[in-house]
Amino acid sequence: MRKDFALLSVSLLAFATSHAFADIASIHADALPQETAVLAALDDARQLEPYSRAWTQDWKYPIAKTDVAARLEKDLSFLQLALKDHPDNGELLMLAGLVAHYAYNLDVPDTHDKAISAYDHAQELAPKDARPRWFRANLRCQTKESKSGAEEFLAIEDSYPWEQLPPAFWDDYIACATITNMPAHALRAADHLGQLHATGSDMRNTLVKATRERFSPFDPNRKYEPKEVWEGSNTGEETQFLSRTCGVRVSAHGNWTINQLALKNGSCVAYFSTGPYKAVVQNLRPGILLLVQQPNGDETLQEFLKKFLKDGRFEPFTPSRCPTATCLSMKGLQPGMYKVDGDGHGRIVVFERDQPQFPGLIFESPLGPPQSGGGEGMKYYHPGQVQQRIPGKLFYLVLLDTAASIENHAMEDFDFFLQSLTVE
Repeated sequence: MRKDFALLSVSLLAFATSHAFADIASIHADALPQETAVLAALDDARQLEPYSRAWTQDWKYPIAKTDVAARLEKDLSFLQLALKDHPDNGELLMLAGLVAHYAYNLDVPDTHDKAISAYDHAQELAPKDARPRWFRANLRCQTKESKSGAEEFLAIEDSYPWEQLPPAFWDDYIACATITNMPAHALRAADHLGQLHATGSDMRNTLVKATRERFSPFDPNRKYEPKEVWEGSNTGEETQFLSRTCGVRVSAHGNWTINQLALKNGSCVAYFSTGPYKAVVQNLRPGILLLVQQPNGDETLQEFLKKFLKDGRFEPFTPSRCPTATCLSMKGLQPGMYKVDGDGHGRIVVFERDQPQFPGLIFESPLGPPQSGGGEGMKYYHPGQVQQRIPGKLFYLVLLDTAASIENHAMEDFDFFLQSLTVE
């Protein structure tokens, strides 16, 4: 039994019904050496692909697993002999790589590296051809190298117009995105397949249905616990905070104080204190507030901004960064707010974002297999639920509250916050 791969439970079904895919169909037979042994290996691999395209724990096919493995091993030996006479035939290399991959899925020894080597050589011969990278990514996604496989799928996606990539690529992409916990990417790939009018697939339908069910719709009447809305992760000296519900990610320095992380009355709140910094008399801590909420009816961004301009005098200023195409930004003056430590010198930046087609996409990156915790046999993992983004247009506010005497320090923190802010 292959023991180097831990499956998410939802993707087990994908591999058990892998006949929906046909990577052998991507091989151009007319570009192969027109030799009897090569063409016979191609035909045999095509027949065996439904049974060998992915590893399965419970063999339930009409052909014995040992027979399929023996035939693929024989096919691979013929192809390797042919490569001695045609070492630079890229099509032959890709076919040999696929057959080695399928043999690996049936536990034939020493086939993983043969597949990778064939794909690598094929890519060297035709660097603009997506297929060697695609086949290699698919192999890695079915092993403990699933994270690097998903990263290669993403790199291929960035290198070609999506409509130029074949349906089989996007089916493999969905399976890999499922394994590596990228549900929004899987849904986007499914949308591409719909636009390509790809032939239907039970496997694809199952994966997409399971992926959609992972998203929990936003409920404006529900009281959410902070951990349901905000995720925190350390990145060296900084802590990164992500809220898929509010479509935002931001970083805070490690010495900042978290005053509030919440979702209240339909609004996301992240409130931090920075510093402390020596003012005229005492140490003060500037405050940085991030607020995210839906517009109130037909409310405009200008009307939203006016709610926060009631105390003091305000004038426009240019922030160090606007996270979207357009921001409304105001500098405030509140005389005597901090007494001997100075006037209040606040900053307010507001902007808006419409709901993206695939919420959460920009916040996803591939994850490797979960730790198995040791022991024998296959391990199954249930992927967690994902809180869906608040629907529709959202208004975003970033506010700085500081005293004139520590304004320079406070502005450094404010600029850092704006630079790290990502919204979808």
